[in-house]
Amino acid sequence: MGDGYFADGSVKICTDNFTKQEVLILTKVLGDKFGIKATVNKRSNANGNVVWRINVSRLSMEKLTILVGPYLIPEMVYKIGIKKV
Repeated sequence: MGDGYFADGSVKICTDNFTKQEVLILTKVLGDKFGIKATVNKRSNANGNVVWRINVSRLSMEKLTILVGPYLIPEMVYKIGIKKV
């Protein structure tokens, strides 16, 4: 639950310790098994190393919320864009 965040209407999954190939596989699995559209984004971390993150499309946010929402503790729902009531 901790390695990701909600920004600009979508979820970013921090897969910084995975290789690009592994992140591409994860993104394909999200699409093939769950119908979640996602892209791989290249970033540089604080040390200047290139890392790869998954960006879930805004178009797939409803699917992601339905899929993972029931498993999130209340203190973490903000990470998928749900505001606590």
